[in-house]
Amino acid sequence: MKLIYITAKKYPSAKADPFYVQSMARAFAGLLGDDFTFLVRGEVPQELRGFGAQAVRIPDRLRTACYFFWLPAATVARGWSNEKTVFLSYDPNLLSILIFWRSVLGFTYRVASDWHQLFDDWRDNYVARHSDYLTTTSERLKQLLVTRCAADPERILVAYGGVDPRPFYEKSKISKADLRKSLGLPQDKFLAGYAGYFTSIGQKKGLDTMIEALPLLPADIAMVFVGGRKDEIAEYKESARKHGVEAGCFFVEKQPFEKLVAYQTAMDVLVIPYPDKPHFRDYGFPMKVWEYMASGRPVVYSNLAIIREILGGRGEAFEPGSAASLAASIQAVWQNKERAGQRAAQNSLAVKAYTWEARAKNMVAFMQK
Repeated sequence: MKLIYITAKKYPSAKADPFYVQSMARAFAGLLGDDFTFLVRGEVPQELRGFGAQAVRIPDRLRTACYFFWLPAATVARGWSNEKTVFLSYDPNLLSILIFWRSVLGFTYRVASDWHQLFDDWRDNYVARHSDYLTTTSERLKQLLVTRCAADPERILVAYGGVDPRPFYEKSKISKADLRKSLGLPQDKFLAGYAGYFTSIGQKKGLDTMIEALPLLPADIAMVFVGGRKDEIAEYKESARKHGVEAGCFFVEKQPFEKLVAYQTAMDVLVIPYPDKPHFRDYGFPMKVWEYMASGRPVVYSNLAIIREILGGRGEAFEPGSAASLAASIQAVWQNKERAGQRAAQNSLAVKAYTWEARAKNMVAFMQK
């Protein structure tokens, strides 16, 4: 099997989805060697060299139209039209083009679609029904593909995972006090932290619930929010001021991954505060689930079924959108640190089954079968 992993993203990039694609590409390259090719739009930066990356020089303007004509030409020129080739992507436009030309030109390559969400347009049914293999990040999303798109469940793999736990293990060797000192965080507080983007597709991720919960908690507990833009931080600082908890809220702008790891391991508890809204309820399975588990810190999470698939029994759940419920769950960790710490330590070991390499192996085995 020759695996062609294609993205329309440019590198380098600090966004979450290119980071995901890059991490998977590295894992596939380690597994398949010369049988893997990673097609990247634009020049191939140094960080992507060495694991099958090749440049696709497509401009920003009319990008999809350019791919429409480039893909069939490249397929013929590079000998990718046969049944031994599998194209993999999570981009619905690229997948639609691959499926179209396969039917028109009689190519026999296979198409693997990697699903993170539905798009609520014609691409959902078209790609789902014509993909040879489908992978999803959750059981919830698999069921949506079956019920809404009539996809064959036998062709769908729920592929959990997406973390390199080693940086977290290294940071955990440093004392919490030293980490906090280096990051400028208070030493005398029980810190409940959130790490990640403050919005997803323009929707708030529940940080306001965390701020509203703070007045309901003991004064020894503070909250740290890492990953916002300046305008977002200004907005949430104003919200904290209105709730009278500005002194107990610490805001940090978006950080490089290594620094983000340090912030997560410096916390006493990590929070996933997602609201009960369609995007988060149906597709919002966050990569931070795996990062939080790898950090070895207790986790408090919004009790949505999609997140409960993994964190059920591994953390403290709270009712989405309820400040009182969130406060109670954080306080449960604060009051029973030994029990929470034991569960967190188990999480840091369990996450070894959910690495990028483990996910790549599962996907390759599924496609080869």
